[in-house]
This record gives sequence, C-alpha cells and structure tokens, in this order.
Amino acid sequence: MKHLVPLAALSLMLPACLADSPALGYSRAAFSTVELGGNSYRVYTEETRNCVEIHRVNAVFPPPSRRLILMQMETAAMQVSQCKLKKGTFIGDQAMSKAQLDCSDGQGAKDWVPGTCNTMPWR
Repeated sequence: MKHLVPLAALSLMLPACLADSPALGYSRAAFSTVELGGNSYRVYTEETRNCVEIHRVNAVFPPPSRRLILMQMETAAMQVSQCKLKKGTFIGDQAMSKAQLDCSDGQGAKDWVPGTCNTMPWR
C-alpha cells in the first residue's frame, strides 16, 4: 500500500508533462495553427514582443527528421508573423523552437518592440 502513494503521485504529474503549453512569457499569448507536410504547429506571438515560439502538436512515428521539422517550424513562424526570422536566433528541437523576428521590411511588418525576446535562456 505504501508503494502506491508515490506511484499515484507520479501518475498525476505525467499528464502535465504532456500538456502543450507555451513558455512562461507566452502564457497569455495568442496562437495560430498551421498545417505543413502532415504536421500541425501552434505559433505563439505577442504584439509587444519581437519573438515567436513554435510547437509541433502532433505525434508522428517514426519521428521525422529534425531538419525537416525545423524548416517547417521556420515556415510556420514566417506565415503567421509575416516577418523573417533574425539570423542566428532560431533555436529548438522537433517539439518546440523559438526565434527573434526581423520585421524591418515587407507588407506584414509590425511595430515589434526590439530587444524584448530572450531566445537564449542559458545566458
């Protein structure tokens, strides 16, 4: 019986790990859903920030190549924001990535606040 208590606690925490939730700074951010090549992405943006966060929300087995997924994530981010990604700021993996936006030109250029996106949390 006493072994069941830790097991029950673990089973309650696992669904939280599987939940699709954005980073803390994006908890109130709107998202757009983009379908590319059989994959589903949620692209989180905020009007007051110059960054974007992309989550792949579908499961695929066997896992697709990392390069393919990152290219699709980049495309999804550019479709939603109508901006390019700032060179050297795109980081992530097959599940989640983020980048700074470069909205300096183009029809969709918005008044993003420069310098408000921290894409390198390890610093």
